[in-house]
Amino acid sequence: MEENPPELLMVYTTKNGRTGSMVDPIERGIIEAGGTVATRQVDEVRWEEMLAAKGIIVGTPVRFGDVDWEIKRLFDVTAFQDYPGPLHGKVGGAFVGGGRPGSGAELCLLSMLHILLNHGMVIQGTPCRLTTARWSSETPTKRKWNRCATHGDATGPN
Repeated sequence: MEENPPELLMVYTTKNGRTGSMVDPIERGIIEAGGTVATRQVDEVRWEEMLAAKGIIVGTPVRFGDVDWEIKRLFDVTAFQDYPGPLHGKVGGAFVGGGRPGSGAELCLLSMLHILLNHGMVIQGTPCRLTTARWSSETPTKRKWNRCATHGDATGPN
């Protein structure tokens, strides 16, 4: 295990590139805010990394209005029957990549946040500014890029 593990762990999966294209601006926002982050695809993440991180940010594509099966499986196999579990008290965050309005992105985001809350993770809302962006193409606009970077800044240390 690393001597000084990153404060945040970003875990994601992507099917057609939308969710994956959101990773870089979120990561940059975290770094610009003074945070440290390790980024892993879901099949690369190690349990030790999840335990060592102070917070976990999860990115998932929308799959029939819900969380992708690989992300869901990661949290299903790490669930403990007793409470609190090993992720209790860690900061949690999520982002989703939906294809178009009505794709179920909002439902998917709520489902992902529900999974994090069930693990005892802490979710902080940001009611004063918009920190979500839906990308409907592989080429993001500057405005959408900045929204993702703002999300990264909001999840970084203050």
